[in-house]
Amino acid sequence: MYFEKMPKFNYDFPFFPNAEMLDIFRRVKFTERIENNQVNFETYNVKDGDKPEDVAYDFYGSADWWWLVLLSNNIIDVREEWHKSINELNTLFSNFLNGMSYFVFENLDIKKNDIMVKRDTSESTGIIPDDYFIIDSYDSILHKINVKKSNGELAEGDEVYIYRDNGTSEEPQYDLIGGFGETGCYVQFYGANSCVSFSGPNDSAPLCATAGATFAKLHKITTIKNSLNNFEYKSDDISPYARFIEGVGQSGDYFAHQNICGSTGTLLYQYIDDSGNLPTDIDVISLEKYTIKENDKKRTIRLLSPSLMGQVSSEVSFLLKGGVSRGTTVVLE
Repeated sequence: MYFEKMPKFNYDFPFFPNAEMLDIFRRVKFTERIENNQVNFETYNVKDGDKPEDVAYDFYGSADWWWLVLLSNNIIDVREEWHKSINELNTLFSNFLNGMSYFVFENLDIKKNDIMVKRDTSESTGIIPDDYFIIDSYDSILHKINVKKSNGELAEGDEVYIYRDNGTSEEPQYDLIGGFGETGCYVQFYGANSCVSFSGPNDSAPLCATAGATFAKLHKITTIKNSLNNFEYKSDDISPYARFIEGVGQSGDYFAHQNICGSTGTLLYQYIDDSGNLPTDIDVISLEKYTIKENDKKRTIRLLSPSLMGQVSSEVSFLLKGGVSRGTTVVLE
């Protein structure tokens, strides 16, 4: 019904005859007057498993009005923006979010497909080549390394090297990435006017690697879906680098360290260190919990009043043909 209203044009494919295609890049939206008048819309709760076609059939009497459901909620990518069913969420957690998260204190220049290899502590520069882990993603704010493909196991306290293909030949040639063992002055929390310096094993910064180290230590390991997504205080998002005082609240905002080994006053350090010092007022929101929470928000949508359906249909046909001056139509533009 919607695509039928789109104009057609001839597209010249290389090495192929011309083909007649729909101009799917044309879009319409509600005028500001219609958009801002809530009288024109009704609230609707999507049932588990319902698609836009199901909502259209239930509310408008025909599945052909699926596009009006999406238009009413400014949804372009149904796959990402539409409410997911319980089965879809379970598939997401079992497949796409299946893997492990490894937390380090360093903020490293890690990229997708870098290789993490377990360090053989019995040798000064040795590795255990049978234990390798292909990095899927890296969150520099949370110092979180996500791995979905691996061979072997890692434990908290293990030390790892991270390698990257330098791309200089057809056969992979791996170089060790940098950023480990950085010396510096490590601020204990955002806004602090002093810091803990560290340049070697005799300095006092807690859990900092020796200056010049070429490996990182894994301080916390979780599954990806149970890993930290964000911190909340009374349902409000709170900076992982904040200093939090019970009954008072947070101090500071988002920022990033090259290394948080001395940032003992921050929520992120307390989470990774797993010392039990996290304030009881703070909620640790896992990726699974966050995904479910965000998905629940998508359950409640709004739908254009059925009384405007006829005018919408005629204006869509008119507008998609092109060459219509702004202000000519009432409901759409």
